[in-house]
Amino acid sequence: MNSSNPTLAFTPDALEVVGVARVAYLRKVYSYFGLGMLGGVIGSLIAMNTGLALFMAHNFFIGIIALFGMLFLANKNAANPATALPTLFAFTFVSGVILSPTLFFIARRYIPGIGVEVIYEALFLTSLIFAGLTAYVFVTKKDFTYMGATLMIGLFLVIGVSLVNLFFASANVSLAVAVVTSILFSGFILYDTSRIIRNAHAVPPTMAALSLYLDFLNLFMALLQILTGGRRRN
Repeated sequence: MNSSNPTLAFTPDALEVVGVARVAYLRKVYSYFGLGMLGGVIGSLIAMNTGLALFMAHNFFIGIIALFGMLFLANKNAANPATALPTLFAFTFVSGVILSPTLFFIARRYIPGIGVEVIYEALFLTSLIFAGLTAYVFVTKKDFTYMGATLMIGLFLVIGVSLVNLFFASANVSLAVAVVTSILFSGFILYDTSRIIRNAHAVPPTMAALSLYLDFLNLFMALLQILTGGRRRN
């Protein structure tokens, strides 16, 4: 038999090796995702208990610059095993710090009728939706990568409407944007999960984990806004 026969790449042993490699990759991605979640929680808790949350409330643009700076570093170091994980953790930590003013004001009941229970409700719903959609992709093995272009168009539209609403400060528009955002990032969870499963190793595991983290974070923020907006109306 000719050793260069390409059919040898599809032998059962070769397929088993590919399967094991894919499982190892997925474990790494979701382990990094969990570490990223931990970084976000730690960032929020430290900021809320040290006064950093109040500083961020008055210096929001400093936080945004820091966040994009860490995102740049995370992308730049994604292929470097020595620095990929620390920069991922640093990014999620900073994102938690930026989110901390919102959580701080809710937890301290600065918004009438709204307390820390809203945060727990939003976190529970986000976790439930994320786990359910992830399980759906893994079990059904459906390919949702075709949704990428539509989701990106939707994201740009949401950003555009949000920027315009900064000048009008309409509560109804903000609530509508939050609802659309929650649907949009539910779609991103399907898309990114499908992309990670079908294109294992095509994306560095830290960047795949970062995509999932951003999906979770944006869904959480949207649901938090929906819940707080609903409480204000009651």
